[in-house]
Amino acid sequence: MAEGARSPLERRYLRDVERAHGLPSARRQVARRRSEVDVLYVEQRLLVELDGRVGHAGSGKFRDMRRDNRAVVDSLATLRCGCADVSGDPCGVAQQVAAVLQVRGWGGVLVPCPVCLPGS
Repeated sequence: MAEGARSPLERRYLRDVERAHGLPSARRQVARRRSEVDVLYVEQRLLVELDGRVGHAGSGKFRDMRRDNRAVVDSLATLRCGCADVSGDPCGVAQQVAAVLQVRGWGGVLVPCPVCLPGS
C-alpha cells in the first residue's frame, strides 16, 4: 500500500509481475488529466492499466478509451491487463511489459521467476 498499489489486482501486479520478474519500479496512481493511471513507467513512457470488474463496464469503458486516446496523443503507450491476465499468466504479462519497456529504451533484462523456470 505504501507504494501506491491500492487494490488486490494492483498489489498482485506489483508482486507477481513487476518484482518477481525484475522489472523497473513504476510510479503508481499518478494524476494525469482529470484521472489517475494505475502504473506509469516514466522513462519509457508506458502506462499499464489494471482493469478489475468495478468501473470498467458501461460508461467506464468509454472513459478508458478516452484516457487511452489522450495517452497516444502524448506519445505514451498503454497496456491494459485484467484480473485473468495478472492472476492467470503473470509471466506472460511480464514478458509483454518487458518487451515494450525494452523497445522504449529500458536496458534491463526480464528475470525468470520460479513459475517461469522449466521444471517448476
